[in-house]
Amino acid sequence: MAGFIDLENMNTFVGYEVTGLELIADHYDAYIIDLWGVIYNGHHVYDTAKNVLGNLMRQGKTIHLITNNPRSSCGIGQMLAGLGLTSDYYSNIISAGQKTLDLLNSGILMPGRKHPLNAYLIDDIGLCDWLDAANLKIVPDIHTADLILSIHMDETLHTPTPFVPLFENAIALGIPHICSNPDKYVVKNDIKLARVGSLADLYRSLGGTVFEIGKPHPVMFENIMNLHNAKSILLIGDSLVTDITAASYIGVDSLLVTSGYHQDEFRSASRLNNKRLFKNYGVSPTYVCEYLSWE
Repeated sequence: MAGFIDLENMNTFVGYEVTGLELIADHYDAYIIDLWGVIYNGHHVYDTAKNVLGNLMRQGKTIHLITNNPRSSCGIGQMLAGLGLTSDYYSNIISAGQKTLDLLNSGILMPGRKHPLNAYLIDDIGLCDWLDAANLKIVPDIHTADLILSIHMDETLHTPTPFVPLFENAIALGIPHICSNPDKYVVKNDIKLARVGSLADLYRSLGGTVFEIGKPHPVMFENIMNLHNAKSILLIGDSLVTDITAASYIGVDSLLVTSGYHQDEFRSASRLNNKRLFKNYGVSPTYVCEYLSWE
């Protein structure tokens, strides 16, 4: 082992910098690991991250891959396999899309409503793969809809004002908005791409009812927390907004990968200013690393 961090006697300041997960791996039995920005970038799986997953699985650790992707867990597994990350590199996948499907089918979302539900769908690339499984009927007219379902939007639309007229009509009709990805944007090849979390914010600001399914909301972690003691879990992600905030909500340690969601902020911040950055977001990670690697 390259080194060892004594957690019992470690200085209690937050954001302890680690060069590789090997230094702290023995302290945790279960890992919750974000996908985008940590494991892959939308095009390919990072070799260093894949090596981490392989080492953890060989040590008998449990790995829960978690994502705000609105596809089903099965669909994401197939996508990852196509990128060379097969199911022997992780224990399971929890996606925002799968959780939305489960909540709709259990009646927790839209309780007491007769199915099929009429859904006004926002999904410009046909990403959602579970509409039939949720018994949803897609309708083109907001006046006939029971709900708005946001999946994917024009990635270049960073100011979602074109949706205002539609949303004002829907709110007047009392239609709730289900957002199956709370992310406001993701970073791909150093470019910020818009996500439907911005639509949820807009709908809420206009006075509408919004159900956001995904990180950082604790509902995403209920099954995991029933399986493990919180002290045995490390959550790894690249976003203070969704990942590290989620770790704070559910009471587990966290590792922030700084080369993803916040890469511009960390590039411009000195090491001494990292705490100020954490303070601005109102949350702090236990550890910090630039990339997810083993050594």
